Amino acid sequence: MARKHQLTAVFLVAAAAALAGTAAAQTTSGLEEIIVTAQKREQSLQDVGIAVTAFSDKQIRELGFTDSTDIVAMTPGLIYTTPNAESSVINFFLRGVGLNDFADANENPVAVYVDDVYRPASGGLSFQLFDLQRVEVLRGPQGTLFGRNTTGGLVHFISKRPTDELDGYIDLQFGEYNQIKAEAAFGGPISDTVSGRLSAAMNKHDGWTENRFVGAPDYNEGDSVAVRGQLQWEPSDAARILLSGNYSDNDAAVGAWQHQATTRDANGESVPLGPNEDSLAVDCLPDPGIQGRPAPGTDCFGYRDTDGDPFEGDYDRDGRVETEASGGSLNIDWDLGDVTITSITAYQKVERLQSEDTEAGPFPLIQPTFGAETTTFTQELRAAGGSDAFRWLVGGFYFDNDVDGHYLLDLINLDFVFFDAVYTQESESLAGFGQLEFDLSDQFTVIAGARWSNDQKELDYLNIDESGLFEFLTGSSVAFDFDRNSVGDLAEHDDDSWSGKLELDYKPNDDVLLYGSISRGTKPAGFNVGFLDQNEIFASNTVATIPFGEETLTSYEVGLKSTWGDGRTRFNAAAFYYDYEDFQTFRFELLNQIIFNTDAEVTGGELELQTSPADGWDIGLGLAILDAKAKDIPSPSGVLREREMVAAPDVAANASVRYEWPMLGGKTAILGTVTYQDDIYYDIQNVPVSFEDGYTVGNLRLSYANDASPWEIAAFVDNVTDEEYVVYTFDFTGTFGFNQLAYGKPRWAGVSFRYEFR
Repeated sequence: MARKHQLTAVFLVAAAAALAGTAAAQTTSGLEEIIVTAQKREQSLQDVGIAVTAFSDKQIRELGFTDSTDIVAMTPGLIYTTPNAESSVINFFLRGVGLNDFADANENPVAVYVDDVYRPASGGLSFQLFDLQRVEVLRGPQGTLFGRNTTGGLVHFISKRPTDELDGYIDLQFGEYNQIKAEAAFGGPISDTVSGRLSAAMNKHDGWTENRFVGAPDYNEGDSVAVRGQLQWEPSDAARILLSGNYSDNDAAVGAWQHQATTRDANGESVPLGPNEDSLAVDCLPDPGIQGRPAPGTDCFGYRDTDGDPFEGDYDRDGRVETEASGGSLNIDWDLGDVTITSITAYQKVERLQSEDTEAGPFPLIQPTFGAETTTFTQELRAAGGSDAFRWLVGGFYFDNDVDGHYLLDLINLDFVFFDAVYTQESESLAGFGQLEFDLSDQFTVIAGARWSNDQKELDYLNIDESGLFEFLTGSSVAFDFDRNSVGDLAEHDDDSWSGKLELDYKPNDDVLLYGSISRGTKPAGFNVGFLDQNEIFASNTVATIPFGEETLTSYEVGLKSTWGDGRTRFNAAAFYYDYEDFQTFRFELLNQIIFNTDAEVTGGELELQTSPADGWDIGLGLAILDAKAKDIPSPSGVLREREMVAAPDVAANASVRYEWPMLGGKTAILGTVTYQDDIYYDIQNVPVSFEDGYTVGNLRLSYANDASPWEIAAFVDNVTDEEYVVYTFDFTGTFGFNQLAYGKPRWAGVSFRYEFR
């Protein structure tokens, strides 16, 4: 099976390369130039010595991107995981760099920005895409200009801004599972100096996982709304002030885990348990005296899912996530002639409440609830200037982030613990940064940059066992606290760090850029905020393991950016080596998540090809090759060994082919996309039950637009072959004898109607 998928990836590469080779013999108007802001100023994608994937507003619409995670399908090296289920906590991984934790207090090393504003709350990163100008994905450490938590890179979503021209659109979509999706935008001048834009979106559909439990709703149902308002004032040709506000609400039935009965093998590894097999190990935490299971082939509670359908289950609890996000920003650009001053002030609030049916069966046994409120204030102030041969940028950044979290773990029906944990984490960061670009000649440019940061973080945590079981078993207190009064300096971090970059660009002509760079990125230290048990009975986190240290990644990268055939073909490639020190990685033990530090090495490369070989044709290809290894990962028995990093497939590929032709006084277009992902692990210990074989997913879209009309109609089918593939696993073998499996969306068809104001 794996070989079949690898051959699929090779075929995609060969097919796209063959199609690109026809470009020299054809005539066409060429590819659209892509402008990016990867270096805090507008530049052509082909002039930036960074591995960047960018999508224009037209591409976002044609590729059917409607959610923040959809970009993964067509971005080499980008993966995401959902440890709290679809539409809840989102963790992006770039080139194998990411954090698998689901705690609201911890931030990801792949930063997410929306309109130049950093979004730290992973619980607020599943959002609708609407009225966007562009999406940029920057691979590799971006610590110099973007700072903290960019060791892996960043994803930047950029909205359409108000203009002095009246424009807008309405887009309606109807799809399977009674889906109704709508978005609209309208903007234009309000006065000679003021313009505005209002955008909104909603998406509602029934659940695509059937719940057989009587009286409980189907899972993976969605209901989300979002709105964005912008006012832009240009008091003079030299000044622009943009005020933006946003609000979103997501209410979804989530956590449609598929149940898999599991056990431990002779090496202590989690493996599937056959329908007639007895457990090979004493691995049922509720009663350590149990030898085997209540019945062959079941988990520790006597349950086994036998239907063989990844889109059905028995869920006794109404698993649900409710996420509400609101905020705003003030962006000021002031041109003083030779110097441009930019100020970005922003505030964001994210509230998340989630309940889950963890055991994925018809019993009210394991019922966790996660809640958090995250408030963030950021201020960036920078100045930029220079000449034709010399460009500079300096700035400062302030970050203030507070997380108030509340976790409940209800196991009372097992005569077991009832954990009630509350915490407050306060983070504050101050940074100064600068970057210089100097043209040594017409062909050579050197770029050097550095950033200093001070990060302070403090945790105030209290965990209570409401059941009293701790006191009964050990005679110890039912409450465990972690703050400055109880543990002193362990409850705070105060660290200085630096990031930097040195790059040499070589442009032999206007169509080719060769670059080599050394970049350093850092991610601040933090705290484990899962359940705390100092007796190490139900959780392996003790006071000493609550803090974890800063991580540092040094990247060595070379790359090529090239344009061919009078602008008809664009071919970009990069190769890299990462020296990853104190890598913050995640494992789950007993009832608790644990982040710890170790080292890792990552090597790999990507290539991207876009070509218009003839009028009407647009072809794209992406390929990522990766070898990502983490060192000193403990096995269940405590033995240290090298493991493959999570969400780091050896090979991933994507391809798109679009053909447009005149018909009935307008244009008809057909677009096909294919995404391939190689084998992958979702657990850093690489246990067999966390492994997913490679898979291939294809989508089709057919559209028609009349030249004399502002209307466009389209029909689409996503996951054409109805591929069944696992997008996440969560292993409870050592405690309850089962594994959770989450599957990607089934085949989804629909139609859309779009009207543009011209």
